[in-house]
Amino acid sequence: MIFFDIDETILDFKGAEYQAVKEFYNKFTDIFKITEDEFYDQWCTIGKNHFTRFLKGELTFEEQKIERIKDIFHLVESTLDDLKAEQYFQIYLTYFEESWKVFDDVFPCLDQLKDYRLGIITNGDAQQQIQKLKKIGVYDYFEIIISAGDLGIAKPNTEIFKIACNKANTRPSECFYVGDDLNTDILACEKVKMRGIWLNRKNQKVETQVSWINNLYELKDKIKELELERIHEEVYKKMEMEE
Repeated sequence: MIFFDIDETILDFKGAEYQAVKEFYNKFTDIFKITEDEFYDQWCTIGKNHFTRFLKGELTFEEQKIERIKDIFHLVESTLDDLKAEQYFQIYLTYFEESWKVFDDVFPCLDQLKDYRLGIITNGDAQQQIQKLKKIGVYDYFEIIISAGDLGIAKPNTEIFKIACNKANTRPSECFYVGDDLNTDILACEKVKMRGIWLNRKNQKVETQVSWINNLYELKDKIKELELERIHEEVYKKMEMEE
């Protein structure tokens, strides 16, 4: 079983976010007296703060959207009520959804993996993540979709990986997890004996022993390599037990 992350693994989240924030900024450019880049940096910082609160269970998914818009407008000392904040977020959300797209290597990769069972483990809201998969045309590739929004627990909590394996009726050691975040995705899944494959698109140089690839074109070969390693390990262990 091969599980995937969604944002920044399958879907170009940062590209879509940047385009949407740019459009939102331009709509309210007479209000925000900072540069577009400064506005984007503030948006990302505020958004990360409230999404983290959602993952911790402090806010619902809907509440974190409202709170981030309120904080954005606090930058210009403007106070919004919940209804107005929700309306403004819908403006951003429309821009965001219009900008969703897959990375170029996604469809070739998924087509190469048709002989494997595929699944999703994501920290996002279930409804929105399914909407993403459907809109970018990859939903039908995946047998299982596990979301933090449904479970109330999020990566790097190892329980989410265990639940995914149980739902797939397979052992963690027989599963792979492909994600872009070294700590949240890869190091976390390996704690339950899943085999993590770090999608290191930016070719970051870090001190780690984890398996990694620079793009999804390389994924099938990496999986075959790791499967062969596992077979060799099992044979070696069996020989040791027989001695």
